[in-house]
Amino acid sequence: MRTLVDPADDPSVDDGPRRGRILWALATCMATKGYQATTIADIARAARVSKTVVYAHFRDKEHCLLELYSRANDKVLATVRQAQDEARGAGLPWRDRLRAGIGAYLETLAAGPAVAWAALVEVQAAGRPALALRRAMIDRYADLLTEVAGGLVEEHPDEVRPVSRDLLVAAVGGVNELMLARVERGEAGQLPADVDIAAGIVIGLLERRD
Repeated sequence: MRTLVDPADDPSVDDGPRRGRILWALATCMATKGYQATTIADIARAARVSKTVVYAHFRDKEHCLLELYSRANDKVLATVRQAQDEARGAGLPWRDRLRAGIGAYLETLAAGPAVAWAALVEVQAAGRPALALRRAMIDRYADLLTEVAGGLVEEHPDEVRPVSRDLLVAAVGGVNELMLARVERGEAGQLPADVDIAAGIVIGLLERRD
């Protein structure tokens, strides 16, 4: 799913289609041989451009990975937020609304297995800047979940209990571990099969039992 990383519609990017092709090439190379073993020559070959063109867009392989990761996560977050808004607008019960957002998360990553591999596996092998970006992205997911949970508490105080952001960070971590295990088994395309488990983690945290 090239739209996960394609900056073709980004007015701030010159030659967006070619840049997107390079990002996609990095993802496919990493899925085959890993981040450490992938070279600029590999990326250029997969993108059908010269190494000079790759360097015209990215100063090095790490820079390329950081943009790949950022763009993919931006697209996933936007898709999750849209799914949440649509589910709320449709008047779905709160558990179904959470499930819709988490389902969108899994389905979007499943549509681009190579990008899912890059985002969940290879980013951990790419040095401190990549790890810092990964932490920032996890915080953004946690912020979105905190926002959604806070709204549900206001709408359904008898059914949804307030929880701390730290607990929601732990829930995001649990869902990520679930996805990571699936991707490491080479089953990224089957991520949506875990939606009930992933949604259950969050629902179980939020629902009142008294």
